[in-house]
Amino acid sequence: MGGWLAPDSKLYNGLVTVADTVIVNLLLIAFSIPIVTAGAAVTGAHRALLQQAREEGSSPARAFWSGFRSTFWRSTLVWLVLLTLFTVSAWEIWAISRMNLGVAGNAVIVVVLTGIVLLAGFAVWIFPLLSEQMGPLGRVVRGAALLAIRHLPRTLAALGLLLVQPLILYLSIDVLGLLVFGNLIILPAAILYMHALMFSGPLKKQVS
Repeated sequence: MGGWLAPDSKLYNGLVTVADTVIVNLLLIAFSIPIVTAGAAVTGAHRALLQQAREEGSSPARAFWSGFRSTFWRSTLVWLVLLTLFTVSAWEIWAISRMNLGVAGNAVIVVVLTGIVLLAGFAVWIFPLLSEQMGPLGRVVRGAALLAIRHLPRTLAALGLLLVQPLILYLSIDVLGLLVFGNLIILPAAILYMHALMFSGPLKKQVS
């Protein structure tokens, strides 16, 4: 077949990328339904999407399952620690804001928010690195922290992509239904795919 739908055409490759991203998104959502497995699901999605960004590897479903299964315990441990830290930080902000502590309270909130940003910067690197590096968990954690600092512009860009949907909702709650539909079909995996495009080079150097 020639023309726009030829296997080597940009349109065909674009459609394949979209289809693969939808598959990864559906797997990501399905495997995240038990909240405790969400970390392994994100790692599996990163493995599939990094291979997709590099145009290498197996089918997206096979790559996802490989990443999910092979890193399950490490990803789950990291995920539960991060979830606990984010939850405690959010509770601290809520509790302090209700105490009316004035300047001191605001200062503590700023410190906690700074910690959340730093933790989020680490979080956007740890799961893709877990999908690529099979060494001791301590080494992977240190590597993710260093990557977040060394590649700060990419870290900030990745965090910015995660903030797009909350910002849209803040500006207009009327789009909630559209965003829910988009998230069920493609949006989470599409964001992780953009992360993969930004992180692919640094991750490859880190694990080589």
